[in-house]
Amino acid sequence: MKTEQYDIKTNIEIGKQFFENLPNDIRPGWAGLILSRFDTYIQDVPASILELYPIVDNKDRWKEAHGQFNKIRRFLLDNKNYQPEAYLLLAELVAKVTYNASGQPAPFDSDSGHYIASFAFKATEHFDDNRLEEEVKSAILLFSRNKKFKDNLNAAKDFLLYKKIDDILWFDWDPIGINDLAPRDEYQSYVPEIFGLIKAGADRQQIAEQLFKLETDNMGLGGSMENCLTVAEKILNAK
Repeated sequence: MKTEQYDIKTNIEIGKQFFENLPNDIRPGWAGLILSRFDTYIQDVPASILELYPIVDNKDRWKEAHGQFNKIRRFLLDNKNYQPEAYLLLAELVAKVTYNASGQPAPFDSDSGHYIASFAFKATEHFDDNRLEEEVKSAILLFSRNKKFKDNLNAAKDFLLYKKIDDILWFDWDPIGINDLAPRDEYQSYVPEIFGLIKAGADRQQIAEQLFKLETDNMGLGGSMENCLTVAEKILNAK
C-alpha cells in the first residue's frame, strides 16, 4: 500500500489514468466519494464542503459547483493554518471537476481531476491511519479495475450507487454501533437487498421498513424506525 500510495502522489500520470477512464457523468460522484472518506476524521467539516456534497449528487446542480469552489477557496484563504491543507485542496478539485462535468462555459483546467488521487493520499498522511488509507485507496480504484465502465454509463452509475449504499449502511445506519471497531464488511450482505429496492422504485417508507426489519428480525435489536427513515432518505438522495 505504501509503495502504491507514494507512486500515486509523485506520478501524476497514474491519477490521470484513473480520471480519464471515467465517463464524464461519473466523475463528480467519484470525486465526491473520495472526499467523503475524510468526513469521520475531520472534527468539524467546513460548511463550504458540506454544501458541496448535495451539489455533487445532483446533476442539475453541478453548475453551482463554480460558486462552491469560490467558497472553499475563501475558507482556505481565511484559515491559512488549517490542517490538513491537502483536504481543502482536494475539496477544491472536487468542485472543479463537478463544474466541468456540467458543460457550462468557462470551465476550470481540464486536468483538475488528474490531481485528485494525489491530494487524497497527501491528506491521509495527516491522520496516519491505516483504515483511512484503505478507504481512500478503495474509492480511488473503484472504477479502475474494470474498464467496461468507461463505455457503459448505466453500469458505472449503478456501481457508484451500490458503493454509496454500502457507505451509508456502514457510516449512517450502523445499528450495532461498531463502525469504528469491526471489519468494514459487517453490513455488506444487506447492500444487494437495499440496492434491489432502489432499482425497483421503492420509496422512503419501504426502504425504512426493510432496514427496520433487518434490525429487529435479523439482528435481534430493538430497532429505530426514526433512524431508519433518516437513513432511507439519505439512500434515496444518493440515487
